[in-house]
Parts: sequence; structure tokens; C-alpha cells
Amino acid sequence: MRGHQRTWTRRLVGIPKGFLPYAVLRILSRSPMSGSEIMDVVEERTGWRPSPGSIYPLLARFREKGVIEEVESEEAGLKRFALTEKGKELLKEYEKRREVFRRKFYSIRRMWLKIYREMDDELYQAHLRLFEALEKIAPSLRGEEVKDEAARVRSILLKAAEEIEEVRSRLEKKRE
Repeated sequence: MRGHQRTWTRRLVGIPKGFLPYAVLRILSRSPMSGSEIMDVVEERTGWRPSPGSIYPLLARFREKGVIEEVESEEAGLKRFALTEKGKELLKEYEKRREVFRRKFYSIRRMWLKIYREMDDELYQAHLRLFEALEKIAPSLRGEEVKDEAARVRSILLKAAEEIEEVRSRLEKKRE
């Protein structure tokens, strides 16, 4: 992809404003990490890799404001960061605004499915219903006390994916 096309595409399907600080706080709430490790986690979870030019200035700002602190690392030359109490409070504030992020991602997902994937409206509505049901229940499926329910939901999703893949396979064979 040529440079101007890549820039245009990046602007068209950009990450919603405010996502990266929130993502970094969430990631660091689980364990201390370096900038490159944070970029790896974001890429693994979203398919989008933030640039060093966005991560490192953000980490520097967070550090200046007392939101994160550098912690000792067993690996020489690797700076890892952890949330401070102030960082944990900031994350709680972001969590209160989580619905705003959800709506932004909903809009992007909806645009992608409707326009770029040319999904039939009935299929789109079914997809949307499944996605929203999963999105609503997911926060309730964390923890040892709900592991049976989480396993059931996982089983339902895997079975649905398997059946959809079988349909896709049959369609591909028909086209051959």
C-alpha cells in the first residue's frame, strides 16, 4: 500500500480518541510492562499496533503526572512501568466512561459490517444481537464462582463458529 493510501486508510478507520490512554491503564493494571510489551498486548487484542511515537510520549506524560512509576526489571535496560494509586484512581474514572468507548467501537463495527462487508441486513441484525448479548454478559463471566456459566457461553460460541465454518466450507466447495 502506498504512503498516501496508508495515511488515508488510517484516518478513515482510526482508533477512537481516548482509547490508547485507557488501554494502557487497563494493561498496566494487570502487571508491570515496558512500552514494547504494551504495544504487543494492544496489537494482540485489537489487531492494531500503536506506534512508539504514541506509546512512549503517553508513558512519559503518565510518569510526569504520577500515574505510573518505573519498577525494577530483571532484564537489563528494560524499563517496566506499574500503576500508582493515582493511576488506579484515573483508571476508575476511565471505567466510568467506558460506555462512551463502547458506543464508538459499536459505530465503527457497524460501519465496517454494513458497508465494507456488504452483509445482508437480516444477517447483520443476527450478528449484532449475538455480539451485544456477549458484550453484556462478558463482564459477569469473570471469576471462579461463574466458571461453569463462562464455560457454557464459550461452548455455545465455539459450536456456533464451527457450524458457520461448515457452511462456509460447503459454499466454497460449491464454487469449485
